[in-house]
Amino acid sequence: MPEGPTIKVTADRLRAALLHCRIKRFSCRYKKAAVEEWAEKIVEQQVVDVRSHGKNLFIEFESGWVLYTHMLMWGSWHVYAPGEPWTKEERKARVVLETDHSVAVLFSAPICELVRVEELSAHKTSELGPDLLGDEFDLAEAARRFFEPIHRERQVGDLLMDQTVLAGIGNILKSEILFQAGVHPVRLAQQLSLHEFEHIVDLSRHYMRRAYETGGFEQAFMPDELRQATGRWSYVYRRSKKPCLRCGAPIKMVRQGSGKRMTFFCPQCQPLSDNS
Repeated sequence: MPEGPTIKVTADRLRAALLHCRIKRFSCRYKKAAVEEWAEKIVEQQVVDVRSHGKNLFIEFESGWVLYTHMLMWGSWHVYAPGEPWTKEERKARVVLETDHSVAVLFSAPICELVRVEELSAHKTSELGPDLLGDEFDLAEAARRFFEPIHRERQVGDLLMDQTVLAGIGNILKSEILFQAGVHPVRLAQQLSLHEFEHIVDLSRHYMRRAYETGGFEQAFMPDELRQATGRWSYVYRRSKKPCLRCGAPIKMVRQGSGKRMTFFCPQCQPLSDNS
């Protein structure tokens, strides 16, 4: 699943291609697009904003309609010049937005909606937690959500993936951030101190910013010399049973949450103490 940094990069590319441009042609494979007359609401409309929040992306038109998309595991937005060959099969294109100068194509994404801008306050995305890549990230609000009584018995590795608490973290970031923080993923939220939580947030924002600025995770987590020496880019992610690059202990994997998502960790660098 594309994580927060990837979606922010995507929003930047779409903004550069679409902002202040009029949509000249629109096509969509979603059946609801025809029923809800999306084309009539989008064609000849100027794009006035493109923004991301965590893993969610919004394209706003001057008419007050907003195209909302979420990539889940498979989706991606591509931008092409008119007439340029696409790098994915046309049958996988879900939405096509064409201007005089560019073609934006949404491939394979399962979630796409057209909503009025005034309806966003009641939309499911209104429940999202603070965006870790946001310029106005609210640490106090993030802490309030994380330490809500309803979450006390949830494991930290699961809770970090809850987008209503913190927006933008996915499987890769979760594993690498908890490793850097020295926090075992199965510790309960109630067992974390505020200081530990704030440290996790600081690491999250740092590594997400690194991933955003470098265009991926390959240069986000390790010093250049270690990455070059080992030929790896992650300390723990997808390294189950391989030796930890810090202590040599075998990396382990645990499945967490209702979705049984994988979390990779080093049991020695991230100890689960008896009083944790």
